Amino acid sequence: MKEPCQQTPHSARSGRRGIIRKVNSIVVPTLLLLIAINSFILLYQIWTLLPVHFVPSSLLDTDTSPNLNEWGEEIDYNPPEQKDEVKRRIRSDFSSRDMQDKGRSSAMALKNELDDPKNKVFPYDIVPRLLEQTDEYYGVVHQLPSVPKRRRMTLDQVHNMTYFLEVRELPNVDDQPLYVYNPMLLPLNKNFLDEAIINDLTLGEQDSPIAYVAAFRLSNFANCHGPGRGVPKIFRNYLGLALLDKDLNFVKDPTHGNYLDVMIDVNQDIFEVDWTPSVLPKNRTKRVVKPWMQDCQLIAARIHYSQKRNQLILLCNEYAWPVLLQREGAPTRKAPIDDGKHDESKIFFKNKYGRGLHLTGMRMPNELMYKGKNMHYFTAGPGDFGPGFLEVWAAGPHTVLPVNFEHYPFVNSHFPPNPLEA
Repeated sequence: MKEPCQQTPHSARSGRRGIIRKVNSIVVPTLLLLIAINSFILLYQIWTLLPVHFVPSSLLDTDTSPNLNEWGEEIDYNPPEQKDEVKRRIRSDFSSRDMQDKGRSSAMALKNELDDPKNKVFPYDIVPRLLEQTDEYYGVVHQLPSVPKRRRMTLDQVHNMTYFLEVRELPNVDDQPLYVYNPMLLPLNKNFLDEAIINDLTLGEQDSPIAYVAAFRLSNFANCHGPGRGVPKIFRNYLGLALLDKDLNFVKDPTHGNYLDVMIDVNQDIFEVDWTPSVLPKNRTKRVVKPWMQDCQLIAARIHYSQKRNQLILLCNEYAWPVLLQREGAPTRKAPIDDGKHDESKIFFKNKYGRGLHLTGMRMPNELMYKGKNMHYFTAGPGDFGPGFLEVWAAGPHTVLPVNFEHYPFVNSHFPPNPLEA
């Protein structure tokens, strides 16, 4: 009978070495493959996150790159050497029936785009782009001519996430580019507006091309890429004002050649006159410039039983105050609400950029309610007289706030005012 085979020490060591060689033949290539994959991923992330259009030097005064308008045409916005190369928009003449039919198709195109589940964030130019595609109406994306070249953005920069995040870190806030958005129009319609308001802006010219006053929000921050991106360390918001013709083109001053648009640092100006919301300390040493005023609009109100709307109201967020807006060269006059007893409350706003328009606050800002913005003003009384209402939350909850622009303050003195359920 044969004895079972016995493994010698030498053969045992050889077996272990064989196992190790087999393990190494599997593990080592696997590790090298993982290293290669990680290296590829790292290089891909670096490539995709590097700035594509962001060149800090291009935002400085030494920039010599061509200045392009929204059609890609080179143009110099700086008067008086300005060239007349701006493409002017001309309104097409449609019959009222054509306007209704074409309006429906444009609205349907917009509705389809908004209902598309693939669209999570809507681009700022969605409406102008759709209207241009319909070839029925046109939309406008304005860039204020008075804003210096270093603070304007091209279309590719607007859509560049890296650019969006990095330019807010430029050390000088006055070098940071500005977003122009949330425009509001006030038609200078002589059937509804008092002649004095129109003459302040047309200088009494009977054939003046000026048809609208536009108010814009300008800021070094916007939610163009959706919320959740944070805000700049220094958050700035400005008021832009411009005079437009019936086709929404900027209007030039025929004497000086500059466009009639300005940018005003409203928050800085109210800080300098020691205004602050009532909920904050009045001690100036404890305050800094805050962006209280962000989204602004001009409202024409009817006071003192005028037959037409005769008093301009500037509404920014939840703050409102009576103002006087005049072109350079307009005769001096008193606003209807000016009783001569509150000269110390007037605010003479300074133009940070631009010339030709002057804005004066006739009183200090009046806080209408606790937090709110982008409200709509309407009246409902007989003959359009008496107090009106601000639509506070149009999308819901649907509430309105009673206001009376005839008397300052415009709302009851209790704080905070309570909007009413509509």
